[in-house]
Amino acid sequence: MELRKVKTVEEIQKIERAVSLKKLSYCTTAQVASDYYVYDRLYVVVEGEKLLAILSLVEEKEYGYTAVKRLCILNKKNCGKGIARFALREVQKVVKGRIGGTPWVDNAPVRHLFETEGFVLQYVFSEKWCFYMKEV
Repeated sequence: MELRKVKTVEEIQKIERAVSLKKLSYCTTAQVASDYYVYDRLYVVVEGEKLLAILSLVEEKEYGYTAVKRLCILNKKNCGKGIARFALREVQKVVKGRIGGTPWVDNAPVRHLFETEGFVLQYVFSEKWCFYMKEV
């Protein structure tokens, strides 16, 4: 597996199709398109030619950290296979400094992922989201 920036319009079109089928509130086609076309911050986990997952790395300059946003396994059949863990570990190689993530309070798998990768829960906000942080 490899984590890299999305390279082509063909890739972004495949990602947009997959995201539109998932109908997720935290990862919409508009957000994905903006992350690619406007901000150049969309990453993909690939295995050969197969697109497995996406995430965006958002520099929160005002707060001094890089946020992992919209981490999404594109095909439900690939959930639980270590792809998200691989992505988070690779992010730690790309980003220097502080990395943050904001999973929902009730998203036990992602909270467990952050915690087992050494991220520390800083606080819960709006009764919905957790804020995790790690220095790398």
